[in-house]
Amino acid sequence: MKHLISKSFTFEAAHSLKITKNKANENIHGHSFYVTISFEGKINKNGIIYDFLEINKLIRIVKKKLDHKYLNDIHGLENPTLENIGSWIWNIFSKKQYTPFELEVSRKSCFESFKIRAD
Repeated sequence: MKHLISKSFTFEAAHSLKITKNKANENIHGHSFYVTISFEGKINKNGIIYDFLEINKLIRIVKKKLDHKYLNDIHGLENPTLENIGSWIWNIFSKKQYTPFELEVSRKSCFESFKIRAD
């Protein structure tokens, strides 16, 4: 049996994509991005897997870097596809010793999402 906890957050950002056949995406445009990040672990003696306070600190770091920004200007997101945004967020958490079990980034207005899961 796996035990998971999840946290969701949103951010607003603009980007442009030069790699798509949809020429409209070459223009700067914005989205509301929705992120759900899940962590697997053992429930400790205090009855928790991770302290949500610590996860919230990392979410604030991610949001500060992404929210109301032009994503193409962020190091590592010069090509800000959903796939690259999700991988970028995953790496932020992993570097802080909170490797996710699963992460999903979506643009609900476009009915599009990307999901990454640990092996």
